[in-house]
Amino acid sequence: MDRTYGEMAVTSIGPLSFMAGDKGLEKVAFLPLNTLKDILENNTKTPSLKGFETINNLLTEINAYLHGLLRSFTAEINWDVVAPYQRTVLELVSTIPYGEYMTYGEVATTLGNSKAARAVGHALAANPMPILIPCHRVVSADHKLHGYLGGVEIKAFLLALEGHQVIDHRLKIAK
Repeated sequence: MDRTYGEMAVTSIGPLSFMAGDKGLEKVAFLPLNTLKDILENNTKTPSLKGFETINNLLTEINAYLHGLLRSFTAEINWDVVAPYQRTVLELVSTIPYGEYMTYGEVATTLGNSKAARAVGHALAANPMPILIPCHRVVSADHKLHGYLGGVEIKAFLLALEGHQVIDHRLKIAK
C-alpha cells in the first residue's frame, strides 16, 4: 500500500511523525521522521494522495491542539492497522471527550469485563495513533499516570493542556 509521511520537528512535546495511507492515518510517533522510517516495516517509496491530504490536515490540527485551540480531530483513522480487541478498546477510548478521563478499570467495565483493566492497559500501550486516539485520558484507579508511549511527562502535559491539574504524575481530583 502506498503511504505518505509527515513530521512536526519542533513541538511543545518534541518531534512528532505521521504515516498515512489510502485508508487514513496509520501511525503517530513521538520520533523524528527519519527514525520512524528506519523502524517501520514495508517502508514504501510511493506516496499516497489520500495520505498526503490526511497528513496535511493533521499537521494543522495537531498544531492547533497543542496550542489549546482545538478539542477534537477530523483525521480519518485506518482501523485495519490494529487487532480486533485493541480496536474495541481504542474505539471506546476515542470517545472520551476532551478534558475528561476514565480509569483502566472503567474502560474494562464499559467493555463488559471488569477484570480486564490490565488487558486494556496493554491495548493502550500499543496505540499506534496517540493524541488522536487519546489514550492519555486513561489513568489508574488511584489517578496516577502510568506508562505512555511518549513518556509520562508528555501524558501529564496533554492532561494539563486539557484542563487537568497534575501533581507528581497524579491527577488532582476535586472533591
